Amino acid sequence: MYRIYTVREGEDLLSIANSLGITPEEIRMINGFANDYEVMQGDLVIVPAVTANPFDNYIVKEGETLYGIAQLFNLDVNDLARLNGLDSNDYIYPGQELLVPKNNISFYITNEGDTLAKIKEKFPKNYDNILNTNQFIYLMPDQVLIFEKNER
Repeated sequence: MYRIYTVREGEDLLSIANSLGITPEEIRMINGFANDYEVMQGDLVIVPAVTANPFDNYIVKEGETLYGIAQLFNLDVNDLARLNGLDSNDYIYPGQELLVPKNNISFYITNEGDTLAKIKEKFPKNYDNILNTNQFIYLMPDQVLIFEKNER
């Protein structure tokens, strides 16, 4: 599955590829670009809809807390807990695996009563990316929506 990506100021094929976890050669192949082709701000580029896996596994170490791990990855502790089916005050133990988003990925877990309008209001700069990256948005509580990191 693919989507259209709009090149932003200062980006090149390498930075776009790195943000998606792919190679510049993959972008060139998908788009039929020559090896010396340079993208410019505003160009439309076809890219994979989602990275292969938007999350990494993190192994809990001795003495770590959910709060500390959330801080390590610049996440809200409640979001990290929900992503992993936990409550923010649940005990975690050494060797436990937790999902954490890859560096270029942000996520939002839907709540009861969420609408596309509310999501657009909450993430105005990411709204199009959310729609393009998530194949199905049912807006049922606890649906994980992923999108490329950007300002809220």
